[in-house]
Amino acid sequence: MTPSTSEAPPAYLRIGKRRLRIPKRRAVRIALGIALVIRGVLPPAGFILLPPALTILSIDIPRVRRWRRRLVVWLGKRRRARHGRGSLG
Repeated sequence: MTPSTSEAPPAYLRIGKRRLRIPKRRAVRIALGIALVIRGVLPPAGFILLPPALTILSIDIPRVRRWRRRLVVWLGKRRRARHGRGSLG
């Protein structure tokens, strides 16, 4: 018998033009997310690291997933209100 080859392809987080591979192990993802949150609140990196940190944490923590989803919806509504509801681009 051969091992199953139906493994899911690796997950990536796209930041600008860069693609970062997200670890498969849950503990590693949580540790990486917490490390990025801590690093994101310290200077000089500032708040640049917070969005990727919250995205990685939202994979495993439902509360963070809800916060991130609410933020995405709120930003979408704000963007539509700013650019006008009738415009397509």
